[in-house]
Amino acid sequence: MAASPAYFISCDWGTTNFRLRVVESGSQHVVAEVGSGRGIREVFEAFQRSGTNSQRDYFANYLLAQLVTLPKPYRHAPVVASGMASSNMGIRELPYAELPIGARGENLVCEWLDLGATHRLLLVSGVKGSNDIMRGEEVQAVGLIDRMENAGTLVLPGTHSKHLRYTGGVFTDFRTYMTGELFELLSRKSLLSASVEAGPLGQSEREAFDEGVLQAMNGRPTGNLFSVRVQTVLNDYPKKDNYHFLSGLLIGEELRQLTVTAGSVYLAAAGTLSTAYSRAFKILGLDNRLVSFDAEILRHALLFGQTKLLLQHAS
Repeated sequence: MAASPAYFISCDWGTTNFRLRVVESGSQHVVAEVGSGRGIREVFEAFQRSGTNSQRDYFANYLLAQLVTLPKPYRHAPVVASGMASSNMGIRELPYAELPIGARGENLVCEWLDLGATHRLLLVSGVKGSNDIMRGEEVQAVGLIDRMENAGTLVLPGTHSKHLRYTGGVFTDFRTYMTGELFELLSRKSLLSASVEAGPLGQSEREAFDEGVLQAMNGRPTGNLFSVRVQTVLNDYPKKDNYHFLSGLLIGEELRQLTVTAGSVYLAAAGTLSTAYSRAFKILGLDNRLVSFDAEILRHALLFGQTKLLLQHAS
């Protein structure tokens, strides 16, 4: 196995966002960064409209155009791309890797691609579980695994939250919860949108959030959701409170299974997500099992995971 290069370019190419970061391999220090809102979906749709034959070349050309915006000394460092770049809408589809996932991510499917004559890209696959799939979060998990001392569950909140079961030094299974996407759809585009209004989290809103988390424990998710509508129609419930009540319902539903699952709970979230999930864990009496990774650890998790994979596959 060859030595890892001093620098590499981290490519985090999700469905709706694109980001390149020049990373010092040893420290994971970010030297430079560029990004855009041109995620995989938008570039794929542009490829379909373009009339060109090669999806790989179209994506490679887009990526090369972004690489030249980085500082000149680093432009030709190897690129490591995880997430949707290896999907059927990306630069090249790779098969999902099989569980378990170990500390070095050795089970992940990785492939080197040439980008023109002078750039190389290490493309990283996603993972399939017993009845689930993911692309991108597995590399974050590999970057966090060294900080997980006990068996339990790693929780990665987001648009599609992931819960990864961890035991014996490996991730053995995972489950996806569409919490973030459901909240977006229900609060903006559903019947419930007329019953909620975004607002700051004051005391009244906190109490509404808590109520939502606790109500989710009854195991009746669709009935619980309609109660958001009922509260405004019959009880004149404040819309700003209802907004946070809805958030509590969805987060509580996501976390409900953890109340009967043994082991530590590792929370990898930042900002408002960290605040909301930490509060929900406390309400559910799980805070004594909770290990929270701060924003700085989370920011470097993907980079550390990509560094591990680059070290394995350096050539």
